[in-house]
Parts: sequence; C-alpha cells; structure tokens
Amino acid sequence: MTSEVVGRTLRRRVNRQATIGRRLGRASIYLVLFLGGIVMAFPFFWMLVTSFQSQQESLTPRPVFWPQRLHPVNWLSAYRLGAEGGDPWWGGLKPGTTATLTVSAGVGGTLEPLRVSIPGNINSDTTALLFAQSAGSKDPRVPFSSPGRRAGNRVVWDIRVANTGQDFQTKAPIKIGFPDGAVDLKADLEADAVSRDDLGPTLEWSNLAPGGLGYVFQNFRDALRTAPFGRYFLNSLITAGLQTMASLIVVTLAAFAFARIKFRGSGIIFALILTSLMIPGEVLLVPNYVIVSKLSWLNSYQGLVVPWIASVFGIFLLRQFFLAMPAELFEAAVIDGAGQGTLLWRVGLPLAAPGLVTFGLFCFLGSWNALLWPLVATSSQDMRTLQVGLQAFVGEAGTQYGQLMAASLMVVSPILVGFFFAQKQFIAGVARSGLK
Repeated sequence: MTSEVVGRTLRRRVNRQATIGRRLGRASIYLVLFLGGIVMAFPFFWMLVTSFQSQQESLTPRPVFWPQRLHPVNWLSAYRLGAEGGDPWWGGLKPGTTATLTVSAGVGGTLEPLRVSIPGNINSDTTALLFAQSAGSKDPRVPFSSPGRRAGNRVVWDIRVANTGQDFQTKAPIKIGFPDGAVDLKADLEADAVSRDDLGPTLEWSNLAPGGLGYVFQNFRDALRTAPFGRYFLNSLITAGLQTMASLIVVTLAAFAFARIKFRGSGIIFALILTSLMIPGEVLLVPNYVIVSKLSWLNSYQGLVVPWIASVFGIFLLRQFFLAMPAELFEAAVIDGAGQGTLLWRVGLPLAAPGLVTFGLFCFLGSWNALLWPLVATSSQDMRTLQVGLQAFVGEAGTQYGQLMAASLMVVSPILVGFFFAQKQFIAGVARSGLK
C-alpha cells in the first residue's frame, strides 16, 4: 500500500514537472514570437511617429518617440490660435484676422519688441496645391511684436500675425528672435524649431494659427499640397488595378494549360519559362523601353501595364493549385460533356480562389510599389505614380522627413487595408501552394 502511494506521488511529480516544462517551452516560444513581432513592426511604428514630427525633431540625433504635435497641452493653444484666424480646426488666416501668440523669457532689463519675421523659405499660400507667390509680390501676412511687459522675474511679449490681403492664407509662419540674454524661453504653443543666431536665441513656427486638427496633421496637409497626390493616387490605382486584372487572366489560362492540358513539349516549355526567373528585371528595362517607345506608349497607362502582365511566378503558383486538385473532379466533368473552358470556369477557378487572391495581392503590391519602370516610362507629371511622387520631398535643400513619412503612410494604407480584408485567403493560398 505504501509503495502504491509512493508510485502515485512520483507519477504526479513527474507529470507536474512535464506540464511545467511544456508551459515554459510554450511561453518561451510566445515570447520569442512577440519580440520578433515588435522588431518587425518597429519600422512601421517609426514611420508613423516621424509623420507627426517637426523638421527639427526628425533631424535631431536623439530619437523622438512622442512628437510635440501629439502633446495634448498644445492642442488647446493650436485650437485657440486657429479660432482667432477664422478656423479653429484646420487653422489659417482669413482676410482681416489676426492671431496672437504670447511668449516669455527670463531676461534682464530689456523691454524692447522682439525681432519677428516671416521665414523666407515659406511663401504665401492661398488655394493653390503648390506653394506659390509671384515674384515681387508683397506678402499679405504682417508680423508684429508688442513691447515687453514684466511678470515677476520674466518678460512677456505678444506676437501677432495679421492677414492684410484679400485671400485666405492657409499658413502663418513666424520666426522670433530674442535678446542675447534671454533664457528659459516659453510660449503658448511649443515652437517647431529652436536655434540661435548672432543676436540671440530664436524660435520658429511653421504655422502660428494651425487649428486643432491642422496642428496634429500638419505634415499630411503639407504633403498633399507639395505634390498633386490625388492624381498620383489615381494613376497608381488604375495601373495596379489594370495590371492585376490582366495578369490574372493571362496567368490563369497559362497555368491551367500547363497543369491540365496534355500537349507535346509542355514540360520543356514550362522549364524554359521558369528559367526566365533568373533574369534580373533591370536587364529587361532597356528592351521594354525601346518596345514601348516604338509603340508610342510612353506616358500612357498601357506603357505602364502591358510589359508586366505575364508573371512567371504567377504561372508557377497557380499551376501548383491546379495540379493539387483531385483529378476525379475533372474526369467526372469530362464524362458529363464539359470542355476545357467549362473545366476551367466551373471546376478549376472556384477551387483555386485562395491562389487567385494570393497572386492578385502580390501583383497589386508589386505594381503599387513599382518605382524604376514608372520613373523611366513617364516624364509627364500627369502620369506619375505615387512612388515617383515621393521624390518631391527629397531636394537640394534637404529631405522633409516628416512630410515624406506622412506621404509614405498614405501610400501604404491601401495595401494594409487590402491585406486586412483578404488575409484569410492570402494565408490559405500560401499554405496550399506549398511555398515557404
């Protein structure tokens, strides 16, 4: 009796240790997967964070993980300044309005007005998509600084920007120069840039009347004004959509023929097609350009789409799907009098739906992210795609990283939305095709 009790106790102890070991092993696997997911998601997180950063924050050596535009303390000030300009949400200055910003500094005895100016690299912008101001025209935005007033051991100034013109100004940039002895600078709205010149410290705002939403999403608004992204988005959508639909038709027909139609030399032809996967796409750039140029297809949708309709990867992927289907289904359909078209349409395509979705996503993603061929095949701004349009934020004066990341986020958003709705079919397609 005692030996039985000891045996049960030992067995329970062994089972308990085995259970603990399994749980620890499973927990370690989950931990590794969790850490790996964080590492893989960090680039997207950094792109998201940078899209809200000011230019100075994006260039600072120390990473800024919580930009000032996401600080709630600044939202009320941005809302108030926007309301003074006429639009509390999206900001700007309506004709005849004035926005007032209060700044202060711990400074000695000077009560003189501060040095205020409109930054020379930001022109007047009304309703144009691109910043534009005719040469020699007078900027209707007039800055003004009141004399300082003492408030304890600090000096306070009121900085105003007035719109003296007849057009609505979407931005009211301002640069404020403080006396050399000024310390502990503060303002109602946190400055976008802090620097120093020969006369003393300076604070700079890209928009003194940003509005609540305009302040937070300033980089997104600037990105949409810097380039005609509406046209770029339409071109990318049309190009990717046409290429995906045409590729699905061509690839499906070829894959079904190699998988289910027996003809002489099919294996050799398929092997030759697979060998083309070893040819880099850059090698085909010049021949494709010559052909498209001879056909007068430059700066056209057909020039962007037709050279990339036939996909060797798509043929191989869908061929694997058709080969994995039970042969009895096709034999039963043939006995019932079905032809090759019926076999493809009624039997093959419904069962190959996960593969079609998988290849469609790959094809759409490849066309959406294409840069080299649209850059070569188009020279007109009306035919540029989104990836080419991102180059508008890279210039001789430097890269506008905040606007670039905001535009990039808008570019990848349709892909993320598409994958969210089609992820089940995508995963099933990859699993059933045997790809690793």
